[in-house]
Amino acid sequence: MANIKPRFEVHKLDGKRTRRICIPRVDEEGKPLGGFDYEDKEVDAGYMVYVPSGASIRVRDEAHLKELGFHVDAELVDMDSGDVVGKAGHGSLRSKSEQLNNRSRKQQKGVSSSLEA
Repeated sequence: MANIKPRFEVHKLDGKRTRRICIPRVDEEGKPLGGFDYEDKEVDAGYMVYVPSGASIRVRDEAHLKELGFHVDAELVDMDSGDVVGKAGHGSLRSKSEQLNNRSRKQQKGVSSSLEA
């Protein structure tokens, strides 16, 4: 049985995050004085990118997402050989997993209620 998974999966995060920005200290002429001033800024939450190994990274914005190459549909990869076997569809593995979990919970409730009767 082939072990085929998408190379990566991207999910948009909801809301905003606080990001600390470092600003180098300079004098009136623009020469560096050494050290930094810090400023907290509210920014978009960004994206989470998941890979088959279970690792994930948070990407700040869409420009960085494109720079890293995660803006395109992921390829399907045979995890045993590393061969590309096709393109992944628009469906989400996360949403499919949630659907399966919801179905199994409904079945478990039905089984437990029939056992009680």
